Amino acid sequence: MADSDDRLIEFERLNALGKAVWLGGFAVRLLGNAVEAVLDRAADVVVEAERAFRQGLDPDIEEAKILEEYREERPRR
Repeated sequence: MADSDDRLIEFERLNALGKAVWLGGFAVRLLGNAVEAVLDRAADVVVEAERAFRQGLDPDIEEAKILEEYREERPRR
């Protein structure tokens, strides 16, 4: 695949179609960068949450056990 074409474009010299294409490409690139940043941050949160969960595990406990179950009665209106 060829390297990306990063030529310097003089915006003032573009015709109406060229300006529309340039602005559309700019908007797509900006949106793509924003989506990438959000996904990177979400991945970081997931990794840190999993690490915190694993560090908080007690090695002496095999599984969580339900000590008592009860049903909360709600008054009907």
